[in-house]
Amino acid sequence: MNPYIALTRPGNVVLTAVAVVAGSYIAAGDNIFDFQVEIMIASLAAMMLVGGGNALNDYNDRESDKENHPNRPIPAGLISADETLVYSRILLSAGLLIVLFGLANKLPFIIALIGTITLISYENKLKALGLSGNIAVGFMSGAVFLYAGMVVNDPGPTLWMFGLAFLATVAREIVKDIQDLEGDTDRFTLPARIGIAKSLFVTGILLVVAWSLSFTAITQFSGIASNAYAIGVSIANVIMLVGFQNARNGDYFSGQKKIKQGMGVAMLAFIAAAGL
Repeated sequence: MNPYIALTRPGNVVLTAVAVVAGSYIAAGDNIFDFQVEIMIASLAAMMLVGGGNALNDYNDRESDKENHPNRPIPAGLISADETLVYSRILLSAGLLIVLFGLANKLPFIIALIGTITLISYENKLKALGLSGNIAVGFMSGAVFLYAGMVVNDPGPTLWMFGLAFLATVAREIVKDIQDLEGDTDRFTLPARIGIAKSLFVTGILLVVAWSLSFTAITQFSGIASNAYAIGVSIANVIMLVGFQNARNGDYFSGQKKIKQGMGVAMLAFIAAAGL
């Protein structure tokens, strides 16, 4: 894969575009077709911002990645650190400019700007502070849905997705910190501060709150939509529960992957219910 593409982590970039479209659909329903151009512009901008953020992450993690992720472009020698930094700045700047000048509604730009500032703060300082960094990542993950709702002028329905994405992402980030504990000698992560067992306890609490919130969201649907959402989100919660159990058993890689998969299924449950 071309190193410039690999730096953006294309899977995450595509998932971001899907999240923008999904959030827009959850908020606007059948009226989504009235905002086709706006959603395309917003999706492109979000993809560039996420890609730029991932490139910046690779730049800042270039030393620890020699042990944790040696196949990434910088430690693999496919691209220099300086080139990566310039590339990330171009993507971040382009993403903000696209949403600023491409959309008449400026609320999405405000969310994008706050998200970008949070991203840079995370990479430069918050990441090393452990839980504060995890919270920042959780906010950025959830903010995608608020951003999408603002694109179609109705962020209210996406508040549920913001809450679920925030909680589940923070939980997943803690598990990822446990996974990378040996290589992250330069980061004061939660597992490094309080140990693996207590970190898993915090993860469990976050997931329980997320699961509870997911079921309270049933009230915004009715009839067959309510039943479809309940079934879908139950499946999502089971997947995340399996992930948490895997993490408790020491398989942290599988654990954080399952939590991410559960988040994806929860998003599909919202989409399905919104369409019924």
